[in-house]
This record gives sequence, structure tokens and C-alpha cells, in this order.
Amino acid sequence: MKSKIISIVLAVVILGTLLIKIITLPPKIKIATLVEIHEGATAEDIAKILEEKGVIKRAGWFLYLTKRHNIQGKLQAGIYEFSGRTPLKEVIKKLVYGEVVLVRITIPEGSTIKDIADILEKKELCTKEEFINYAMDNKKLEGMLFPDTYLFPKEISVEAIASTMYKRFKNIFEELYGEPITDTNFKKVKEIVTIASIIEKEAMYDNERRIIAGIIYKRLKKHIPIQSCATVLYALGKPKARLSNSDLKVKSPYNTYTHRGLPPGPICNPGLSSLKAALNPEKTDYLYFVSMGDGKNYFSKTYSEHLAAIKTFLSSSTQSETTPY
Repeated sequence: MKSKIISIVLAVVILGTLLIKIITLPPKIKIATLVEIHEGATAEDIAKILEEKGVIKRAGWFLYLTKRHNIQGKLQAGIYEFSGRTPLKEVIKKLVYGEVVLVRITIPEGSTIKDIADILEKKELCTKEEFINYAMDNKKLEGMLFPDTYLFPKEISVEAIASTMYKRFKNIFEELYGEPITDTNFKKVKEIVTIASIIEKEAMYDNERRIIAGIIYKRLKKHIPIQSCATVLYALGKPKARLSNSDLKVKSPYNTYTHRGLPPGPICNPGLSSLKAALNPEKTDYLYFVSMGDGKNYFSKTYSEHLAAIKTFLSSSTQSETTPY
């Protein structure tokens, strides 16, 4: 009787072990599969994606193991490659250590080279210093790195990153401009991109971009200082909610309060809408504008009208203590 019980127990153990092995046996992936885990995805989201892609057999086992080892919050976003039979523990390890093959990065419109460098460093593609040294100091690419979403391999050079962004800008700008960028027209191109970069920083809404473009061109034609607070912020090299009178006197060729004409180059990397506006400004009677404090601008034709607008909106906004535009 005792031996019979032992035999039954052993049989149950063996069957249980076999069952677990069958359940946890990873599926065989015939061809390499790319799986993207987005930022903010939960362990449940990831388990569902892996199951749907055929990387794991059951989402439940994945969730059980990640919860048991307290690593559900350590699973990293990125694009992973799986092929053959990858054991569940290896799948989890890959996600925890971030063994990605491609990294997705998004560069927002209006980002500066320094902003882009921060994003790249956080994604562990390069250091901030490496990108800044190449893009700003060596190549002076400010304004010509198109803001977009990119997929980069984990092992990629700084040169390749900058080149990809520049080529994207070049293709888009040349299509809008109607001719290729050459040594002959590069100065003109740079001026247009510089204007687009100011528009990008001054306008939150698309319907204002062409109006602001028209004001900038009109001021340049009349030899009136552009007086863009955005250019002063670029000169200061740090964000400020409110500019002081001393800020507006900062010694810099980028200070368009103290220097007539355009700054030496773009102050950010403008998006498509701002590039279009710079190439197609709207003709109006406006010569001034001031922020209303809600992201919108109030446009004025005369200086007295402009002063009245400032009196109305400045007290409730974070604008400069002096007259913007």
C-alpha cells in the first residue's frame, strides 16, 4: 500500500513537471521578430504584446515571474528582436537589461541641439557632450536637425545620428523651397531657417505663424530690431519664466533687442509649420505683438495700440518687464 502511494505521488510529480515544461516551453519563432515596447507600458501590456507576437506562450507565466522577482517596474521600453526558442527567463532578462536592437526617439519641434543631446543621452545612444561637440561646435547644425520620430540601432555613431536628422531636414526643406540646398544659396537658406526658428519659439498656434513671419520680415525691411524674447533666452542659455530689463541688455549677437537684423543663426530646430510660415509670410498691417498669457498673441498695427495691449495683458502674464516687439 505504501509503495503504491509512493508510485502515485511520483507519477503526479512527473506529470506535473512535464506539464510545467510543456506550458513554459517557449514557442519556436521561425523568422526574427521585432517587438516594440512603448514608454509607459505596464507589465500586463508587455505580457499581452509578447503573447500576441508569439514570443511567449502564456502572458500569465510572464506576469507571475516578473511579480515574484519584483521586476515588473524594471522592464524597459525599446525595440527587441526574438528568434528561435527564447526561454521565458531570457525574454524577461532581455527586457530588464534593455537589450534592444532599435531605439525610438522623438525630437519635439523647437528643440535645441542641447535639448536633443539630453534626449539622446537618456536613451543611452551617446553622451550630451559628444553630440553637442559634433552638432554645434564642429558642424553648427542648429536649426537643421529636423524634429521628428527616429529609430536608431543601439550601436550608432554621433555622426550617423546627426546625419540622419540633417538629411530629413534637407529633404523636407528642399521640397518646400523648390530647389536643392547649395553653397550658393546656403546663406539665404540659413536666414529662412533662422526666421522659422524664431517663429517656432514665439507661436504656439499654427494660425499665428504666418502673421508672425510677416511681422519679422516687415521689421527687417524697415531696419527695426526684431526684439524677440526667444532670441534673448537662447543667448542666456537657460529657461526663464520672465525676462528682466538686464536680461534684455545681455551682450550677445543673438540679442535682437540690442542688435538689428537676424541673429547669427537659428535658435532652435523648427518644425514643418514654422518652415512653411517662414517661406510664405502673411502680409498684414501688423508691426507688433504681445503674448496674452494663454499661448495666444495679440497683434497691433501702431505702437500706441501695442502699449495698450501690453498694459492689458502683461500684468497677468509671465512676459518681460519691458516692451516685447
